[in-house]
Amino acid sequence: MKSLGEIEEDLAEKAEPILGIKPSSKFKRGPIGILIYVVCGIVAFISLRSAGVF
Repeated sequence: MKSLGEIEEDLAEKAEPILGIKPSSKFKRGPIGILIYVVCGIVAFISLRSAGVF
Protein backbone atom coordinates (compact mmCIF):
# COMPACT_ATOMS: atom_id res chain seq x y z
CA MET A 1 0.00 0.00 0.00
CA LYS A 2 1.47 3.34 -1.07
CA SER A 3 1.42 6.36 1.18
CA LEU A 4 -0.42 9.48 0.12
CA GLY A 5 2.86 11.27 -0.55
CA GLU A 6 4.04 8.52 -2.92
CA ILE A 7 0.74 8.58 -4.82
CA GLU A 8 0.92 12.38 -5.09
CA GLU A 9 4.51 12.14 -6.38
CA ASP A 10 3.50 9.56 -9.02
CA LEU A 11 0.64 11.76 -10.23
CA ALA A 12 2.91 14.81 -10.34
CA GLU A 13 5.41 12.92 -12.52
CA LYS A 14 2.62 11.85 -14.90
CA ALA A 15 1.26 15.41 -15.13
CA GLU A 16 4.67 17.00 -15.80
CA PRO A 17 4.75 16.34 -19.59
CA ILE A 18 1.24 17.76 -19.98
CA LEU A 19 1.65 20.84 -17.79
CA GLY A 20 5.27 21.57 -18.62
CA ILE A 21 6.06 21.90 -14.90
CA LYS A 22 6.01 19.42 -12.06
CA PRO A 23 3.21 20.32 -9.64
CA SER A 24 4.29 20.41 -6.01
CA SER A 25 2.54 20.57 -2.68
CA LYS A 26 3.79 24.12 -2.17
CA PHE A 27 2.12 25.21 -5.42
CA LYS A 28 -1.20 23.58 -4.50
CA ARG A 29 -1.24 25.15 -1.04
CA GLY A 30 -0.25 28.61 -2.28
CA PRO A 31 -2.61 31.37 -3.36
CA ILE A 32 -2.67 30.21 -6.99
CA GLY A 33 -3.59 26.66 -5.98
CA ILE A 34 -6.37 27.88 -3.69
CA LEU A 35 -7.73 30.06 -6.50
CA ILE A 36 -7.73 27.06 -8.86
CA TYR A 37 -9.62 24.96 -6.29
CA VAL A 38 -12.22 27.70 -5.88
CA VAL A 39 -12.73 28.08 -9.63
CA CYS A 40 -13.04 24.29 -10.06
CA GLY A 41 -15.56 24.17 -7.22
CA ILE A 42 -17.67 26.89 -8.81
CA VAL A 43 -17.58 25.13 -12.19
CA ALA A 44 -18.57 21.83 -10.56
CA PHE A 45 -21.44 23.48 -8.68
CA ILE A 46 -22.74 25.14 -11.85
CA SER A 47 -22.51 21.82 -13.73
CA LEU A 48 -24.41 19.96 -11.03
CA ARG A 49 -27.03 22.71 -10.84
CA SER A 50 -27.58 22.66 -14.61
CA ALA A 51 -27.88 18.87 -14.48
CA GLY A 52 -30.71 19.22 -11.97
CA VAL A 53 -28.91 17.74 -8.97
CA PHE A 54 -29.41 20.90 -6.88
